[in-house]
Amino acid sequence: MFNIFSQNGLISFLYTLPALLISLSIHEYAHAFVAYKLGDKSQKALGRLTLDPFKHIDPLGFLSIMLIGIGWGKPVMVDDRNFKNRARDVMFVSIAGPASNLILAILFTVILKILMITGVVSLAVTSGIGSILIDMFILSIQFNVVFAVFNMLPIPPFDGSKVLYYFLPYKYKNIMLTLQRYSIVIILVLFLTNLGSAIIRPFINGIMFLLDIILRL
Repeated sequence: MFNIFSQNGLISFLYTLPALLISLSIHEYAHAFVAYKLGDKSQKALGRLTLDPFKHIDPLGFLSIMLIGIGWGKPVMVDDRNFKNRARDVMFVSIAGPASNLILAILFTVILKILMITGVVSLAVTSGIGSILIDMFILSIQFNVVFAVFNMLPIPPFDGSKVLYYFLPYKYKNIMLTLQRYSIVIILVLFLTNLGSAIIRPFINGIMFLLDIILRL
């Protein structure tokens, strides 16, 4: 998504940086908030019930976003011993992060649409900053969609694996545990061969198509 070694890539990254920090923070906060509400009170003690980006940024994950456009925040460590229904509640905590990014993508889309309807974008164009404003919103929408879909990959340790694990029939749950042992290898193969991109691209395009409908209404 970004290529910070090119002028356009670096500009795109800087345009998106505020929304990127907000999106990562809300993603991890959503995990922590849902876990807290379901009984894991350790989230407050660990300082994860905050929107402060510095509490949620993983340096390596953030660097990965800068270099290849895909990365991660600081994982929320969940103590599921206080959950009433461990399997179900872990699933709810896991899906909260990607869901928050989809909500943000919709929110950014609606805000951009309002700016278009009210003429703010057109007015900004005449002042020379309209294209920058539009680029910031579009890139922010794209980032949140990519981040949501990426995290829903059904491979450990992504959020999607925990959601899938909950719905898998009992006799197949051991398959997910086996995948966990080889998850790093699987992830490297997927993204070094571009197979991962081929898998998530249709979902990203589908969501972006639906959001584009909102802008065209």
